[in-house]
Amino acid sequence: MSQSAPDFSFRSDAYAWYVTFVLSVASIVAFVDRQIINLQVEPIKQDLGISDTQISLLQGFAFVLFYAVLSIPLGRLADTSNRKWVIGIGMFLWSLATMVCGLAKNYAQLFIARMFVGVGEATLSPAGFSMLSDYFPRNKLARAISVFTGSSFLGTGVALLGGGVLIAAMASIGEVTLPVIGTIKPWQMTFIAVSVPSFLFLLLVATLREPPRQDVQAQRQEGAPKSSYREMFLFIRQNWSVLGPIYIGFSILASVQFGLGAWIPSFFIRVHGYTAGEIGIAYGTLVTVFGSLGTVFGGFLCDWLRTRGYADANLRTAIIAAVPTIPLVTLFPLVGDPKLSLILIGPMCFLGSMPFGAGTAAIPMIAPNRMRAQLVAIYLLVANLIGPGMGPTLIALCTDYVFGDVKMVGQSISIVCTALIVLGTAIIVAGLRAFRTTIEKAPS
Repeated sequence: MSQSAPDFSFRSDAYAWYVTFVLSVASIVAFVDRQIINLQVEPIKQDLGISDTQISLLQGFAFVLFYAVLSIPLGRLADTSNRKWVIGIGMFLWSLATMVCGLAKNYAQLFIARMFVGVGEATLSPAGFSMLSDYFPRNKLARAISVFTGSSFLGTGVALLGGGVLIAAMASIGEVTLPVIGTIKPWQMTFIAVSVPSFLFLLLVATLREPPRQDVQAQRQEGAPKSSYREMFLFIRQNWSVLGPIYIGFSILASVQFGLGAWIPSFFIRVHGYTAGEIGIAYGTLVTVFGSLGTVFGGFLCDWLRTRGYADANLRTAIIAAVPTIPLVTLFPLVGDPKLSLILIGPMCFLGSMPFGAGTAAIPMIAPNRMRAQLVAIYLLVANLIGPGMGPTLIALCTDYVFGDVKMVGQSISIVCTALIVLGTAIIVAGLRAFRTTIEKAPS
């Protein structure tokens, strides 16, 4: 029996961009909670007595563990239920986990708390990408997703800028002893402080309206079943020549960004004598301005290339950005002048952030709606295993076991990040033809 199409009269360009704004705010909050640890490497190492490699596991691998277990089921949940509430519940849980980081008394407790911060991206990104794909037509989707993706760089910048000020304020207060909880160090108070606004932003998420899933209405009217895991993995296998370069290539490029974000603050603190507040302001400004603009520009460039007839615009945008990034990421840690190093970091942030909006937008362009969030969730699973899971740790391993000197972190950044960006770019280049063919055959 046929069913009438659900009401979507509330959809307008203005409201679609409001949804993008709210999802971007949620992403900024998630990345502040996730990245604040990068400015606190030195006090955490000192208080807990751990190595660079151990701190890198807190920065990336601990976060990935939760994600690896639940990302696909949560992506399926986003494909079959109200996406607004999936995001809201996830936001509450990751905010609570960030607060618990501030109560951790040892490495194991902090590791477990960081695991549950991973609920943030495991719920927000798949559900957010799926919602935007229903609010925007294909010719505007890349720029919308680029704004959403670019907010992660803005969140990183806010964590660095605000975190530097907040850390200085907490340090001026010193240790605080609370009933039942006991003594709280300044770095612990910082975690607690950044978690509080996250709860408040839940009210903003509550204002969103769930869009109807546009291209599955006919299937529902015909009684077609929802997609199964078997169907989804069959789709991946049949389209691996397209999805493989996106999943693997873009994830390797992401590992460069996570590695840089994890270790640039410590590089300037150890090698150039900056304080956490000083490098937080300097690097935070660069990431906020250039990283955010680069992601948004990448989305607009992708849409512009598509209007000029480039069916492979999503992958082509990444290649255009990645190639000139290589000399910048190689040189900035090796120059002796910290001001020159920061000057090189600016365009590196801009170019390095350009691929990700366009790259992620490629998935919903070729995926059936009924498995769209799940396919994005798998991409984010791979991206997190390779990105924060690999980037920060490879740099730390190089510092600890190749050079054996924490002040050689700059050389580790240069070697590891250069190798990763070359590898990621080569994999994306290998997927150009298959992606172009798939897009040309897909319905508009």
